[in-house]
This record gives sequence, C-alpha cells and structure tokens, in this order.
Amino acid sequence: MGEHPVSVLDFRLNQETGDIRSLLGMNTRAAWGIAALFIAAEATMFATSAGDLSALWPGAVLLVLLALGAVAILAVRQDPLPAPFAVAVVVTTTPAAYACFHALPVPNSSPDQLWMFGGVTMLCTWLCVRGRVGAAWLTMAGLIAASILWTISADRGPLEGFASGVVNLGPLLMATLFAATIRPAARNIYELRRRAVEQNAARAAAVGAVAERDQRLRELNAEVTPLLQRIAEEEPLTAAERERCRNLEAQIRDSLRAPILAGTPEVAAAASRARARGVEVIMVDGHALDDADEHARTSVLSRIADELNSTTEGSVVIRILPPGRALCGTVVVDGPGSVLRIEFLPDGDEAFVVARSTAAVTTGGGRYRY
Repeated sequence: MGEHPVSVLDFRLNQETGDIRSLLGMNTRAAWGIAALFIAAEATMFATSAGDLSALWPGAVLLVLLALGAVAILAVRQDPLPAPFAVAVVVTTTPAAYACFHALPVPNSSPDQLWMFGGVTMLCTWLCVRGRVGAAWLTMAGLIAASILWTISADRGPLEGFASGVVNLGPLLMATLFAATIRPAARNIYELRRRAVEQNAARAAAVGAVAERDQRLRELNAEVTPLLQRIAEEEPLTAAERERCRNLEAQIRDSLRAPILAGTPEVAAAASRARARGVEVIMVDGHALDDADEHARTSVLSRIADELNSTTEGSVVIRILPPGRALCGTVVVDGPGSVLRIEFLPDGDEAFVVARSTAAVTTGGGRYRY
C-alpha cells in the first residue's frame, strides 16, 4: 500500500520533527504566541499612526504578507524552507513596503509610521534561520532600495532613505551568523541522537537475545538433564524414551539452524506434532524474515504451521531464504505419490503453489495462486 500524501504544512505542537524547527522550539505554543504578539504589535503601530496616511491598504497588505510569512516559517515541514515560499517573500514584500512608504506624509508625523522596517527585518531574520539566507538579504536589499526611492521621490535625498534602512542590517547579520553556526550544529545533534537511538536499540536487542538464550538454556537443561541421567544408567532405553530423545534432538537442531521458526510457538508445536506422526521435518533459516514487517512474518509463519499440521506422511522441508531474494521462503512437502512446493513472496501476502505427482503429471491446475 502506498503512503498517504504528507501536507506541506505541519501545525502539530511540541512534536519532534528532526530539523531546526524542533531544535529551536519553532513548533511550540510559545513560538506561535510570540509570532502572534509580533504581528499584533506591528498592527498596533500601523493603526495608531495611520491618521494622516494617504492610503491604508498598503499597510494592511503588508501586515497580511508578514502574517503569512510567519505561518510559513513556523509551519512548513521541509527544511530548508522550500524555494517557492522564499521567492514569494522576496517578490511580494518589497513592493508592499514601497507602497507603504509612498502613503506616508512628508515629513513623517510619527516614528511609528516606519513600522515596516521592523516587520520586514524580523521576517528576514527568520528566513535566515530556516536556511534561506540569500532570500533574506535580497528582501533586505529591496527594502533599502524602496526606502531610497521613496526619499528621492519626496525630494529628501537618497542618503536619508539609505540611513533609515541600513540600521536593520545589524539584526540580519547576526541572524546570518546564527544560521551559519546553529544549522550545521542541528544536523550534528540529530545525527548523534539517531546514532544513540540505534545503539540503544542494538543494546536492548542484545540484552533480549542473551535473556532469551539463558531462558532457552534453562529449558533445555530441564529437559536434557533427566535424559542424560537416564542414558547413563545400565538399563536400556525404552521405545518411548528413544522417541523422546529423537524429538529433543530435533528441537535442539531446529533452534540452531532455524531460530525464528523454532522460536515461534505455533510453528514449533506444529513441527513437534508432525514428527510425532512420523513425518520427517527439516527446517533451515536464512534470516529473510528477521527484518520483515509483522504482517509478512505472521502470514508466512502461520502458513508454515498450517502445512505442518495438515501433513500426515512423508517429509516437510522448510527453508527461509537469505534476504534480498525474489522469494522469502519455501516449503516442500514430499508425500506419498505427490510433491507440493509452496513459495512465499517477501510481502508474505501471496504464496505460489506447485503440486505434481511423482509420475511427473501436473495436478491441481499446475501453478496457481494459493
């Protein structure tokens, strides 16, 4: 089954995303609250200084663009920020800021009327954090150019426009240095965390394997010791005791040659019952099921157990193939007058069956899906 499509935006809070967003807490309620307060502060400065503006729509448009930019920076999954989002900031923010400048009175009646410098600068700093340093500097250059064009058109000279905008280069420079140091560190941090998780998982698996081995040794000791003591006696073994020895030897052989089969209670019990009926059972494990998903493993093992339970004569050879093969396992049942071969696919959902008589006459329709 295919994976469900993943949305570009991720509004989950306090979730580990494995990138700079979760490292800096950008997907937390606090981050969203700070962004909302920032937009609210910019809107307040715009509203309180809008009395003598020639038009209100440029400021409203820029506020909307700043809000959308904040949402993209906090919520977009991909890191660095996808190029379309960065390009959208560059091509929309500068014209909106230029329109805001031309709506201002000459001279300005309030310092708050230059609120657009702070809003765009903050957006540029977070673009740096999200890995779009070039887009941030282009946006800042466009903002300064818009400021210069505005002061020139207002007969105030280019120097005033440049001075008004250049002071915002300080925060952007700090954000650039921050991005140059923190972003590589974030990759290293998550790589170290991934390795630690893998090491812990391997350690837990090793501890589990040792515990399982010790448990199996205790079980074998409880079964083998009485038989060894009985064999050491002078009195000959009875037929039942000999059969018990043969079954125990087969179980030990299975645990060494086919651990995943012998370690599955359903398969192990079915093999024991088949041997009790006189069926020769041979099991070999090439470890193709070790890393298989739960569905595939359960499907194959259940089918093997069913075949062992249904076989009353002859022999059953069960082989789990090595990983990477076209098949993950086979079962060959050699019964009186016929041979049945079952092939398991790696997904475990389908099994191909070939049945033929010992006289080389194909039966059951030849090759068919089971």
